[in-house]
Amino acid sequence: MPKRIVLLLLSVAIGIQQLAAQNSSVLDDYLHLGLDSNLALHQRNFDLSKAQLDLKRAQSLFYPQAGFSSQYTLANGGRTQPIPIGDLLNGVYSTLNQLTNSNKFSQVANQSIAFLPNDFHDTKMEVTLPILDIDLQHHRDISRETINVRRADRDVYRRDLVRSIRQAYYQYLQTGKAVEVYTVSLSLVKENRRVSEKFVEQHMATREAVLRAQAQVSDVQSSLIEAQNDRRNAAAYFNFLLNRSLDSPVLTDTALMNGTDTSAVSDPATSAATSREEFTRLKSYEHMLASNLSYDRNYLIPKLSAFYDVGYQGFGFHFNSTQFYQLAGVNLVWPLFKANDNKYRIRQARIDIDAVDDQYRDLTQQLTLEQQTTVNNYHSAIEALQALADEVSSAREAYRLVERRFNEGQALQVDLIDARNQYTSAEIRYSLGRLAVLSRAADLERVTAAYKF
Repeated sequence: MPKRIVLLLLSVAIGIQQLAAQNSSVLDDYLHLGLDSNLALHQRNFDLSKAQLDLKRAQSLFYPQAGFSSQYTLANGGRTQPIPIGDLLNGVYSTLNQLTNSNKFSQVANQSIAFLPNDFHDTKMEVTLPILDIDLQHHRDISRETINVRRADRDVYRRDLVRSIRQAYYQYLQTGKAVEVYTVSLSLVKENRRVSEKFVEQHMATREAVLRAQAQVSDVQSSLIEAQNDRRNAAAYFNFLLNRSLDSPVLTDTALMNGTDTSAVSDPATSAATSREEFTRLKSYEHMLASNLSYDRNYLIPKLSAFYDVGYQGFGFHFNSTQFYQLAGVNLVWPLFKANDNKYRIRQARIDIDAVDDQYRDLTQQLTLEQQTTVNNYHSAIEALQALADEVSSAREAYRLVERRFNEGQALQVDLIDARNQYTSAEIRYSLGRLAVLSRAADLERVTAAYKF
């Protein structure tokens, strides 16, 4: 193996260990709290629970189903069917009476049967059992894949939530660092104002020096007020992600902003892009479409079910042996022709599967690009932070030297103001640079799916 590759893999391994060592127990506790209490995540957990129950419902349809029903009807009028039984039998009965010289055969009247039954009831218990039903099988398969989709949706959001909580916490720390920088700067400009007042009292400077120093104090106070407001807003957003009261106190882990170890690095070659939940979700969609294709191809398979009814039926609401009945049978439904509707659906399903294959390739390219750019951004943030650290060191030393010369009356006030501005700006830029490194690290953790739930 080439020496350059060995060194790269070694630096990657060391970098990951160093990044793990920088993890904050405070932040880890907040991450667990957010994963337990975030309302949007709860909604996705509800969706997953519903999908799991839907699978149980789909499986329950394969078992026998029993139901009880009772119907009692009263009717008057409506269609009738006349039956001329008197016209058919009365002549025969008259002849028989003459032959037997008796009245044994009475005359009968014509009858009329109503289509609407009056004083009629049907009370029964019905048991049905599906024997062959591809609709139920298809529903069960789709329900299983729906669970995978909902689980992947939840996990995608959980990873996004982890990144959002990390970056919101880093933003809160950065605003706190800005407050700290402006607080120190305020003490410096106040000291500058005090020295300027002493110079004026000793006639070593004009009143203009005091006014300029006071303007600097006002400017830094304004920046401090703005930084404090930014910190309150950052805390409110962070608490929002954790589903807490927006004014809840946030614990500060200053080690995350004060640390200087930035050698942690990762590389796209060290993690498989296919481990992302987005691929799991897309695979589940592909399985759904494959199930649809199989379902459409089996359109000629009939549906077969059995039933058994036991109950009472007859005129008058009675439950006796006369009205008792049992009925059993099978139902067969066999679709034979639908004017090529199923063939068109098969073609559509194939097109959908081809489209998912393209989406899979496109997603692979997107995530590979995202991973590569995230690594590049992380490297760039580290290099920029190293330069900013040198800038802070130089600006701090420059201000110290100018301040000493100013206190000795050997430097102009404008030089001190300029040195102080540069020092403050360097401190702010460094805190922003540190925030950028931490934020890019959170992005890197997200794109490599490195966080373990």
